[in-house]
Amino acid sequence: MKILLAHAYAGIGHKKAAEAIRDALAGFEEVELTTVDALDYTNAFFKFSYPRVYLFLINRVPLAWGFLYYLLDLRAVDVFLAPMRRLVHSLNAKRFTRLVLEKDPDTVVCTHFLPADIVSGLKRKGLFKGRLITVVTDFLAHSFWMARASDYFIGAIERTRQDLVRRGIKEDRVKVLGIPCEPKFGVSRDRRQLIKKLGLDDGPFNLLIMGGGFGTGPVKKIVHAIYDIEARTREKLQVIVICGKNQRLFEELSKKKSDPGLRLCVFGYMNNIDEFMEAADCIITKSGGLTVSESLSKKLPMIIIQPIPGQETRNCRILTGYGTAVRANTVGQVIDHVKDFLSFPEKIIGMRARINLLAYPDAARAIAGFVARGKIEQ
Repeated sequence: MKILLAHAYAGIGHKKAAEAIRDALAGFEEVELTTVDALDYTNAFFKFSYPRVYLFLINRVPLAWGFLYYLLDLRAVDVFLAPMRRLVHSLNAKRFTRLVLEKDPDTVVCTHFLPADIVSGLKRKGLFKGRLITVVTDFLAHSFWMARASDYFIGAIERTRQDLVRRGIKEDRVKVLGIPCEPKFGVSRDRRQLIKKLGLDDGPFNLLIMGGGFGTGPVKKIVHAIYDIEARTREKLQVIVICGKNQRLFEELSKKKSDPGLRLCVFGYMNNIDEFMEAADCIITKSGGLTVSESLSKKLPMIIIQPIPGQETRNCRILTGYGTAVRANTVGQVIDHVKDFLSFPEKIIGMRARINLLAYPDAARAIAGFVARGKIEQ
């Protein structure tokens, strides 16, 4: 079976989801797999601008991004603009179209709506006869995800299925298998051994702070605010900061490691995030689909800081609704939640228990089995 696995690098999550499915498919001998970034098969200007415009909007003008996100998700607006969007995609991604037609795979799997939209158009025109499987990497979809010629949609949770059905997708075309992340996030490890391996102290409440691969968000402000917590509460904490590729943040926080009164451990870009999540009691992070999936797989309660209007606020609403996360719009609210968890540890226990309602730690393997053999691997 020939499978084309396509994503688009507009944020790391879609790529990571594709890589997780790729690795899971490696165990199927009957599969001939090709994995591509669809943007590599677009013209130079489109490839350059596509992710940068998105990242500029969410990082610099998030309210404008949120307005556009919800506006473009309105049915009346989408009906008018969808043909224009498809035309823009087809004109700028002619090489991706040729790739699909030349390889003529049995199945195309997409973890981003751009390649899904293009292949869906090919199916509507009768130019591509294979299967199209669209993997939605957030809890709730958006009109952009509606590649309606898809044979199947993979949803994160039951709520995702309901949302897709509400948007006109037939229920039997939706499979709830979770958001795929690397299989290692579904593997439990000895926590004490990991704490020792990572050079952490055993005993304190481990608070993990992450700002994504680029160390964005008010990470430094949160750390500074933790220093202002009363000493008897602060001494119960061990703060672990993953700075990602933000070298400036790493250097600034590293200077504070020697300051008295707080156990502070600072790391740069790490490839063993699963180990840090296993060692942590709680994580302060954004609510992007992949980070959420990884945290859920590790049964790690979340403090979601300043979710970006749009997909992040939707994900946050689902998580807080299930009681698996709390939301903080300000650094002060982050500190209040941390104090609350330290004073009432039973809240963390309850959140871990409720995570089972949302977690799909074997999502990548389940999706791979469905793609390769038409069934969910046990």
